[in-house]
Amino acid sequence: MYGFFKSWIYRLWAFGGLAVVVAVVLFVGVNHRPGQPPPYATFGVVIGVWLAGVLILQAVGIARSRPTTTAPTTPVAVDPSHPPQTPTDLLAALALPDAAGRWGRRQATAAADAHRFAWAQWLPIAAVAILLPLAGFLWVTGTVVSIWQPLGRAGPGIPVAALPGLVVVVILVALLPRTLRRAKRISDDFHAPLGLQVTRTGQSVLLPRVGTDGVGHNLVGPTTFSGVRHGHRVIVDAYSGRTAVLVTAPGPAYRLRGRADRLQVVGDAVPTAVTAYLARLAPDRRWAGVTVTSGPGGVRIDRRGSALDQDWLLDLWLAERLTELPS
Repeated sequence: MYGFFKSWIYRLWAFGGLAVVVAVVLFVGVNHRPGQPPPYATFGVVIGVWLAGVLILQAVGIARSRPTTTAPTTPVAVDPSHPPQTPTDLLAALALPDAAGRWGRRQATAAADAHRFAWAQWLPIAAVAILLPLAGFLWVTGTVVSIWQPLGRAGPGIPVAALPGLVVVVILVALLPRTLRRAKRISDDFHAPLGLQVTRTGQSVLLPRVGTDGVGHNLVGPTTFSGVRHGHRVIVDAYSGRTAVLVTAPGPAYRLRGRADRLQVVGDAVPTAVTAYLARLAPDRRWAGVTVTSGPGGVRIDRRGSALDQDWLLDLWLAERLTELPS
């Protein structure tokens, strides 16, 4: 699903289409003559077409993510110099031996549940994305101007056109704790063959928006996966926009940095075994934005990017390959 959202067709519509919307709104606004009817209909059609396209493409992405095959029932042996290319291959390569018996069943169950969960989230969010802009359009065009004042004429008022969208928002907020619990259960089932589970989640807080009178939702702190693998504790911190993987196997002190499709040495104090391994490690564009730090506390790999891309699985694979090298 996330691979589709990174595809050229989705990005072209979402970002290129948004640029077209802005250009059309500016062009029509600048060329609007005083005394003419406001061009609300034009704005509504242009924005509505773009928004409908985004929602349709999102639905296509979710539909394409429907699981069609089951995961392998045993861990997969992989050449340590050639990293697996897909999240599914990485999961198979990283599966612990004692998880082989339940690997396929838990993966299949988690994948199917995740697909249903994606639809369950898309439907109300799509409803809000349609209902609230539609309410705004009905309000500014004067089609629906009624105000609901639950506290009386002297109290605050809510446009009647906005009530359906606001009801959906209230339901989403009320169901948020249940939604988070279900998401954690799916994640734990999905990563069970790795010996990892969610041990901490980020805190959802409301903070004032700079320069406005409103507040915005913010996620503070990481979502943390942790567990024991091959005798060493593993901690994965997934922040918004970056991830950090730590394998607590003490080792020599050195640093590596990803540039283009290679991991390059930072400084001179790098063991010969690490240098030799880097020489035979296959080039891969996923090394870009990666920083490796090894030392007495273990091997830590920091990456710029969303945890939704699951590239932290590659970082875990690499960290464990590095800990296996002679010091």
